Amino acid sequence: MKQLLVSICCITYNHAPFIRQCLEGFLMQKDVDYEILIHDDCSTDGTTEIVKEYAAKYPNLIKPIYEQENQYQKVGTSGIDCFNYRRAQGKYIAYCEGDDYWTDPLKLKKQVDFMEANPEYSVCFTTFRNHVVKTDEYIETEPTKLLQTNGNPDGMDIDLDLYFKRWYTQPMTMLFRVSAFNFNWQQQYKHYRDQCEIYHLMKVGKCRLINFDSGVRNMHSGGISSLISTKQQFQVSETVAYELYKYHHDQFTKYNYYHTISWILSYTPRFSWNRLKYSIILFSLDWNPWHLFKNLIRETLNYKLDWRETIKK
Repeated sequence: MKQLLVSICCITYNHAPFIRQCLEGFLMQKDVDYEILIHDDCSTDGTTEIVKEYAAKYPNLIKPIYEQENQYQKVGTSGIDCFNYRRAQGKYIAYCEGDDYWTDPLKLKKQVDFMEANPEYSVCFTTFRNHVVKTDEYIETEPTKLLQTNGNPDGMDIDLDLYFKRWYTQPMTMLFRVSAFNFNWQQQYKHYRDQCEIYHLMKVGKCRLINFDSGVRNMHSGGISSLISTKQQFQVSETVAYELYKYHHDQFTKYNYYHTISWILSYTPRFSWNRLKYSIILFSLDWNPWHLFKNLIRETLNYKLDWRETIKK
């Protein structure tokens, strides 16, 4: 029996304004065999009813899980994706949360064709657009700018050095080879995020950014991450960066940890214990005072600008 090519994995929580468009983006995919795995994490806004409507209409394609209790608050980021990953039958997994959507009916076809022709690659991404829901404006994204700057009409490889410098690898566009994935990766982390997952995938194979817009990322204040405060999001970001550095201790994870702490420090009140703590961490990572001063100023300006322009999901 021929193996299914793609398992589309989607987690959704209180995405009622977006989930129809998300599901339609899955269903319009052409020229590739796929299944749609939906994990509804105990939504309370009507999302569940919409998913049930589509599941009843497409029972052979859409395979849902409906939670009676919110699992994100129990397992956090370390295990939430496993509900879908463990039941995936495809050779590849494509990821998209329920508040984002795909716009190209050949998204999966183009990515699968590339991966089939290039077995040394473990994961690939595409360009995309950001949509600020509140103002209804669309923003050019870092992957698009990167390809324009480098003059790459077809795409380019993303190495670990580039990976940790900018957000070029949006999970909403990700397609990875299941044979390259290992569930044991998640066991060592308290907070296993897409950053960890992509890092590991890039350690076992090459990563490609393909030059075509495949979807739209809706930027808004609701959804899964709204379950935790901004302070908690900072704490999670710090933990993720620390754990990556602790367990792998290479120049790339060190760079990521340093700049994550710089970013958090730029929002930490003066004359506070946390500011002293983060300053000590920075000194421990880079003993050069001049480097510390320059990077802190640069990160303060850059990250604050990014934070104003970005609405966290």
